[in-house]
Amino acid sequence: MLKGIYTSALGMAVLTKRQEASANNLANVNTSGYKKETVVARSFPEMLIHRLNDPTVTTGTPPLVGNLSTGLQIHDIVTDYSAGFYKESGNPLELALMGEGYFVVNTPQGERYTRNGVFNLSPEGKLVTIDGYPVQGKKGEIVVGKGDFNVDESGRVFVNGKLVDKLHIVSFASPIVKEGSSLFRGEEPVEVENPKIAQGFVEESNVNAIEEMVNMINLMRAYEANQKVIQTEDSTLEKTVNEVGRI
Repeated sequence: MLKGIYTSALGMAVLTKRQEASANNLANVNTSGYKKETVVARSFPEMLIHRLNDPTVTTGTPPLVGNLSTGLQIHDIVTDYSAGFYKESGNPLELALMGEGYFVVNTPQGERYTRNGVFNLSPEGKLVTIDGYPVQGKKGEIVVGKGDFNVDESGRVFVNGKLVDKLHIVSFASPIVKEGSSLFRGEEPVEVENPKIAQGFVEESNVNAIEEMVNMINLMRAYEANQKVIQTEDSTLEKTVNEVGRI
């Protein structure tokens, strides 16, 4: 009985983490460049169970009952890096990466990478993210000022018709680490030689809101089912203890 309570409790812990991930996905459904997260669980190693104190067995190994799984544990949180849908915004400061790669931005913690191309101008006229991090070109921070700003498909930046820089777009051979809603940290970035940029477009999150809401409902039902199992096990255990106490 205690094993049943323990197994259900572990299941509830995994379900709680999955609910948190799903809620975070829903909260960022309108965040440009956001990538969906999924919690992956795995079973604890199964144990071989033997019957002890069997009066029919006098010598040798106790008879085998079978395998017993003791529940689930969180294995990993996986990020889905597939592209979201592209939406035309008409804002020349907003850019979308139509293929592979990430924009490079400069943060207090160093270079970070994002697919969120919703950019603004800082008071100094620099192209920055919505959090104020400067967007990097091959020459450094991109300064637009009050001029006419254009970016061609290859990422070349023009101000008042004059070529001033080219967007620094990179990709990674090894996995990258998510930081916040749309920033990533990675090692050994590789320059994307032929990026494809769409000015006046944004990449939406790759979260399907309807699928995520259905998932949340299923997770809540599974959580409630585990709660009922624990309540039943607890009631049975209490009854057993009381019956033993009467003997």
